[in-house]
Parts: sequence; structure tokens; C-alpha cells
Amino acid sequence: MEIKVLKNNQNLKLKPAKLAVIDIGSNSIRMLIYEDFNSSRVPFFNEKAVCELGKNLDKSRKLHKSGVDYAQKVLKRFSEILNVSKIVNLKIIATAVLREATDAKPFVEYVENLFKKKIEILSGEEEAICSAEGVKIGFDNVDGLVADLGGGSLELARVENGLITNKTSLPLGVLRLLNNPIVKKRNLSKYIKQLLRDEKWLSKKKFENLYLVGGTWRALFKLHLFQNKHPVHIIHQYSVNYETISSFVEKIASFNKAKLKTVEYISKSRTPYLPYSSIILDEIMKVTNPKNIICSISGIREGSLAKDYFKNIDNSQVFEKSLEYISKKRGDLGLTYKKYHEFIKPVFDGNEHFDEKLLNLACVLSHMDWGLGAFQKAELVFQETLNTPLLRLSHKERIQIALSCYWRYCSIKYNPKIEYLTFLNNNEIFSSKQVGAALRFAHSLTSISTIFLEEFKLYKRGNSVFLKIPAQHQEIISKQATKRFKALARELFLEPRVIYSNN
Repeated sequence: MEIKVLKNNQNLKLKPAKLAVIDIGSNSIRMLIYEDFNSSRVPFFNEKAVCELGKNLDKSRKLHKSGVDYAQKVLKRFSEILNVSKIVNLKIIATAVLREATDAKPFVEYVENLFKKKIEILSGEEEAICSAEGVKIGFDNVDGLVADLGGGSLELARVENGLITNKTSLPLGVLRLLNNPIVKKRNLSKYIKQLLRDEKWLSKKKFENLYLVGGTWRALFKLHLFQNKHPVHIIHQYSVNYETISSFVEKIASFNKAKLKTVEYISKSRTPYLPYSSIILDEIMKVTNPKNIICSISGIREGSLAKDYFKNIDNSQVFEKSLEYISKKRGDLGLTYKKYHEFIKPVFDGNEHFDEKLLNLACVLSHMDWGLGAFQKAELVFQETLNTPLLRLSHKERIQIALSCYWRYCSIKYNPKIEYLTFLNNNEIFSSKQVGAALRFAHSLTSISTIFLEEFKLYKRGNSVFLKIPAQHQEIISKQATKRFKALARELFLEPRVIYSNN
């Protein structure tokens, strides 16, 4: 089956976009497959192989022979997966190793013949742009420095108000440094300082955030996350302040080979690079002095797709499609979440502690009915929601939504583990309880039909919360619904009022 590339002028706004991207790097080759990139920027297939194509590249200027042999086997497997899966939309990108190797041509020809598709060999600046665009996919309101550390190079890009204002590429890849015949670990800091000093824009303005992209930094942050018993086991948007991470990277930078063998939680293929990635990060932080250091799983691959094919699709449209995508995945084929949202929304308008985005997601993610007991459902939906495959959620936002979904299934007198509550302030906890109580009440009205969510009205006036019921439906209100309405009013610190209407 012939692999085809998406055309840039294709109208993908309303069409599902099932596609794949292959990234040929200096250290590894990775393929991602997306079921519908318009609706979910999280791949359902994500496989990496460490081939080390760029091993000893600085010395030989050629591709590593054993790396080429292994890479060809890996790529043949990827080709078979695409054929079996009937994925015809493919993009192949390559970075420093194919830019610099003097004997890259035969390998490039092999890959292009295998997939019947041209490889896009990115320049250093194009890498920086794609990485920054990828981070913009994974975060709301990106502001700061994006740093993408690969096997052969380090890309840096400043993003201000969503725009890339500066960018550069430096020869600071971890595989390159590990095998560099001249630059050794003992003088690496001095070498990095000089390269960063030459980029004058780095020190001219302070950075609020430093976004880290790349497998070695993900491994470093995963290690920090587990060692510090962080309750949300998700690397994306794991954020640490400067003071906290500074001492950690200094410690990891000092590790020798014997000490690295004792490191737990991360892949052994990543451990040799940890000291190098730590030294690089330490020097970048010293120059840029960021307030927050944040890990991103979205980067060059996602950015290359978005930059070329999806740049004209606005964020609100992507968010709406992602809600529909998740609701259908959870069995809400009739998009019932929209009825829930419209019913409870008047009570939460203007709530700065649980905004519209979170309210929408709570309505979608709280939908679960597996025939289990209420408390079992509460525990399950909490974990499901906490780990939902969405990129643009901070860890605090995940906890807020998960708590509201938890209290949707059990009484607010119960609590999940206290370690989650410590991430929120009192107002955020109260708001999560209120949303949970509202969803719990709304569910009691839908035991017969969701049509009642359209005919009944819930709203606030003064110091009361009102439930407006058509007179012909007054017998529908059960004791359970009345009890839950009163519970919602208590959480809102309002008086419950019921109005029967003839129109």
C-alpha cells in the first residue's frame, strides 16, 4: 500500500485526521499514530527504538553502521504496521544526524523507497520552531523558553503571547556529548556557558517559564516525580520551581557510572545521559533564571504536524471536538454531557475557581456507569479522570476535575487521599464539591430521561438557589432528588427554593 502525505490545502476542519509521524533522530527513532489529530493530540500508538544513528558522529562524520542496520529493521516494522493499520497519511521528519552525516544519502534513499515518501530533514531553526509549536499544542498560553534536548542538538525558542520571537540550535545533544572526543564531562559546563553566552537574547529578558522537551529530560523529571512521591503520575505539565529542581540536577550531574546503575523508575537506555542533561539544564537555568520549570511530552512531532496542516484550526474548535471525542469514548454516544453542562452552568457562571473549561470536562468525564457500587465508582472515576489523555491540563486542574467527578458518585462527607487535597486551596476544594454536588443532583433527575435537564431550570438569585419545574412534572421529583438538591444548596451556602411553573 502506498503511503501518502496530507496536502496542506486539505480542509481538515470537519474531517477525522488519522495520521502518523516518524521522527528519525540521532539517538532514537519514534513513530506516533493518531486516531484523529483534530480531536485528540494524544497518540494511540507510540513506539520508540534506540538506534544511535549519530553515535561518534563528531569524530567520524558518518552514520553509525550498527545503528543503520537496526534502524532499517525498525523502519521496516513501522512500514508493516502502517500497512496493516491502513494508515495512509504520513509525515517523516529527521533532525541533526541526517543534516550532518556525510554518508546519509543511501539511508535517506532507503527510507524514502520504503515508505514512498520524502523525508523532511529539518534545519536547526526549523527544529526549534516545531518544538515550540508542539509545546503550544500541549499548554494554554505558552510564555517562556522552550528547550528541546535531543541526541544530536539542543533547540531553544522564546515564545511570547503565542509567538516565537527568537530561536537557535546548538550542538549539545546528549549522545553527541557522551561520545565527544574533545568535550568531556569535567569541562562540559564551561563549554555550555560559552555557547549560551553567544546567544545574547537569552540573558536580555527574564523567562517566567522554562518548558523542557525531549526523552532524557522526561526521564529526569520522572525520576524527580517518583522520588518526591508526587501523587499525579503524569510527566506532562509536571512543574517544579527553580529552587526545588536546582539542587536535584546538581546531585544527578555528579553521578558516576556506578551510581547511575542504582537509579530506579526510568529506562536503562536513558540513564547514561542523565548527568549530561542535568548539566545542560543547570546552565540554562543559570542564564535564564526561570520561575517554573515544566516538562512537556508534546514537541517536535506534534509541532511539525500542527505547523503544516492544522495552523488554521482555532483552539476553541479543537477543544469542542476533543470533548465530543472523549464523551464517545466513554460511551456517551448521545452527547448527554452537553445537557448536563447547560443545566448546571447558570449556577457556576463567573466561578473563577472552577472555570468553563473545567466545568465542561467535569460533565464529560463524570459519565460512568459500570454497574458497580457508588463508592467503587467514585474511586474508579477519580483515577480515570486524573489520568485522562488530555494535554492542556495542569496537574492541579486534573485534581480539581477528578474531585468533582469523585463527589458526583459519593456523598461529600467522603474524601479521596489527603495528598490530593493539599494541591488545592480551600476555594478550589469547595468549588469541586459544589460541581460534584450539582452533577450528583442532575443525575438524580435523569433516572427516567435526560429530557428533564432541558425542561427543568437551575439558577441562583440573591441568597437562594432555585429549581424551576414545569407543573406537569412535579411528581417526577423523588425523595432522592429532593435530598440531593438540598445538599447542593448547602454546598453553595444558599437556601434551596423550588418553583412550579405552568409555562
